[in-house]
Amino acid sequence: MNILILINSAPNYKYFFHELGKEIESRGHQVFYAVDSHRSKFLEPLKAVDEGSNTIFFDSFLEKNFKENLDIAQINEHKDSFWGDYFYSDFDRFLVHDFNLDKNKNYWLNVKVNLDLFFEQVMKEKKIDIVLYEHISNSFAYAAYQQCKALGKKYVGLMGSRLPNHFEIQNSIIDDEVKKLEKLSQAPITQDEKEWFEGYKKSIVDIQPDYMKQNGLDNVSLGRIVKVAKFLKAIRFFTMGFKYNYFYDYQFGNPFKVPFKALRVNYKRFVNTKKSQKYYINNDELELASQKEDFYVYPIHYHPESSTSVLAPEYTNEYSNIINIANNLPFGTYLYVKDHKSAKGVQDHSFYKKVSALPNVRLVNFDVNIKKLILKSKGVITVNSTAGYEALLLNKPVYLFGRVFYENFNNVYKVKFQDLRSIHLINQDFKPIELNFISYKRYCYNGCIKISAIKDSCYFENISEIILRNVDGMTDEAN
Repeated sequence: MNILILINSAPNYKYFFHELGKEIESRGHQVFYAVDSHRSKFLEPLKAVDEGSNTIFFDSFLEKNFKENLDIAQINEHKDSFWGDYFYSDFDRFLVHDFNLDKNKNYWLNVKVNLDLFFEQVMKEKKIDIVLYEHISNSFAYAAYQQCKALGKKYVGLMGSRLPNHFEIQNSIIDDEVKKLEKLSQAPITQDEKEWFEGYKKSIVDIQPDYMKQNGLDNVSLGRIVKVAKFLKAIRFFTMGFKYNYFYDYQFGNPFKVPFKALRVNYKRFVNTKKSQKYYINNDELELASQKEDFYVYPIHYHPESSTSVLAPEYTNEYSNIINIANNLPFGTYLYVKDHKSAKGVQDHSFYKKVSALPNVRLVNFDVNIKKLILKSKGVITVNSTAGYEALLLNKPVYLFGRVFYENFNNVYKVKFQDLRSIHLINQDFKPIELNFISYKRYCYNGCIKISAIKDSCYFENISEIILRNVDGMTDEAN
């Protein structure tokens, strides 16, 4: 098989996927690399990819094919596509962090047209069978996925699981994954599966998903931005700005501005975290209130994040979500808005001030165990967070706005804001969830996706074996 691995600016992904690519090549397959920009050569140098004969750079393709005024007929060919599907996952980052917002409309038309042409040509010329990356989280991956669908090829996206020491392989944005879970639920439950579920359910209050342990997003100290490694990285940004034409680096923008952007973002998070503390409900007061009030829990998401920008783009404005939920809850019912430890300080401190001022909203600190809070609640209202998944294991109903793999589980109710006015009517007897979670375990694979230095020589052997087995299974289903 011929496999196309995607590389972009996500830290350490290049090294991870190259090691994975080497292991796949050792099994007799041919591996190609599609890299979003030459920036990769300077930010994370790796000669085997940077100078490899099987590496293709999109920014070179864009520069070669860029047109100051695209032909209207060429634009009209793309009217079956939607702007948000392609670019909102990128613009969510740009808008949150205030960078790469200086490109004109013709620039983005060129990017869209050329992303399609790039992946179409690469996949046809290299006879690609599989595109390998993470889940579909940005426009580069989305364009590759679209060509997979058009050409009848396979997309294989690696993603951390909600189950400890497990990971997912996603072959679609969401729909096919939901169908897989439904199909997996048709097999009878074994005794081992039954025992696993009971143990997992009992321990859920203290379990943390692997991706939460690894992400480091909860560190907002100023110390993290004055480390030597950060300083050296900033220097690399400055120097690489002279080494390639960053105008065509569409996901990144001007590298000279990046160090200042990073400093600004981190400093704002530090300040916002400090200033927001006075707006959280005191933990002692929270303990008393939660024992006597009827309330629902709303977990704040980290932004920008593909879980919302891809699967729920209509719900990425947290203040809009909160005020619309609060406005549609009956008198006497409260909304406990739980901050996410990875999201602390992302919002401006005025956000916390406004949220805490709402008459039926209590703003809960990020250091509170959300699962213990859910146990006292009437349920969870969420866009599509992991807290909703966990709430089901705590025997609480979930009211869901966005798309997510557990959307068809028992006791999950898909709602819009106005539906919350009848939330007391939505509540029904709690249905069994055992089969839902066992199906999810069947869907996941043993192991952990570690985007960092791996010393275990067997690690990539195991991951490669699972990937190739997944592709074989997909082929069997197609046949």
